[in-house]
Amino acid sequence: MAVHMQFSGDAQKHVQAYLDYYNIVGNDDNGQVMSEAEFEAYKKKVQKARENRLYVAWRNSKGMDCKMVGPSSSCFCGHRYRDHNFDNVKTKEVHCKDKKCACRLFSYVPIYGSADLKCLCKHSYMQHDPRTKKCKTAKCTCSKFISNHSCSCGQRYPEHTTVFESREERQKQGRAVDPPHMKGNLAAGMGGVTDFASLADGAEREEMMRPMLPGAAHRAIEGGKEEQKEKVGGAASESGTSAFELFMAPHQYGGTVKKIMPKPAKKMVGKRGG
Repeated sequence: MAVHMQFSGDAQKHVQAYLDYYNIVGNDDNGQVMSEAEFEAYKKKVQKARENRLYVAWRNSKGMDCKMVGPSSSCFCGHRYRDHNFDNVKTKEVHCKDKKCACRLFSYVPIYGSADLKCLCKHSYMQHDPRTKKCKTAKCTCSKFISNHSCSCGQRYPEHTTVFESREERQKQGRAVDPPHMKGNLAAGMGGVTDFASLADGAEREEMMRPMLPGAAHRAIEGGKEEQKEKVGGAASESGTSAFELFMAPHQYGGTVKKIMPKPAKKMVGKRGG
């Protein structure tokens, strides 16, 4: 059941101010809210690192960024990306901030909510050491975490790796970076998130990039599985697509072809005879 809260007076401004504060500071205040002076000093301290932040992605062996890591993305150690030293841009040593955690480098785990990722030894990833990946369960002979989890790209978990790249490195590869309107964004742990599209799986993003075509035109342009003969307006072609269908299909560069409708004939207004 959804809970709706209403604030009166300046309460709404204070709540929004705290949300903005948390998006920037995260857990760096150790549970003790900073003073205004401390907050301003903190923003100046992290500004350079976050304007030129590390872009983090879970990439498959074919070079597809299957997942763009964000603040709440899970690590093999059980902590979120925002709980790691993501401001270590130069060294890329994004280790866990929790002093009790053995994690030395963020490693993305493809889980959501209460879901789990299990090893072939049938034990959860949480029962494995975050550094050696060995199973910590008593009497288990598993020496390394291996999962048959299948990504939407069609490849399995072992065929993916977590990559850390600078803005320049991604631009050289032709990969997405922050758009101009996000310049100056100080949000903590943004990782590879650059826009709404980056929240989708890599396979879904590729699908969105393809031109959306009507069925017959799509089969003709994409190759199709077999040649069919279809009639549209009395015309047919060997590929199953008429010239009219191709003409009306959205072009991948020019957009949808507009229909040209004939102009209505002008009414002739005659004079009445006397």
